[in-house]
Amino acid sequence: MLSLVALGVGLAVALPRANNDVKRARETELRFVLGEFRRAAARFHERVGRWPADLQDLVEGPGGQRFLRRVYPDPMTGKSDWVVEESATGGFLVRSASVERSLAGVPYADWR
Repeated sequence: MLSLVALGVGLAVALPRANNDVKRARETELRFVLGEFRRAAARFHERVGRWPADLQDLVEGPGGQRFLRRVYPDPMTGKSDWVVEESATGGFLVRSASVERSLAGVPYADWR
């Protein structure tokens, strides 16, 4: 009986920590992907002279130029359902379509 209680307590401590580790890894991947989109959009703007209209412009740019190999899936939703919008300065912003909050309490939709 005592060993079952000890096992239960151990699992109660380990499972939330494992879930946080998985979420932290997905957050790291989200930061990487958003950075890739920013860098690709900046290269597109530099070479073409305008901002891309959507993410597909980065994959199939004008004149056969490729700025991304593919549109990465959103690590938070598992789909390529990114929200693309124009920034206040006329730039190109991509954000996650997820309604979840990060471990720090910030909505993923606010990450850019």
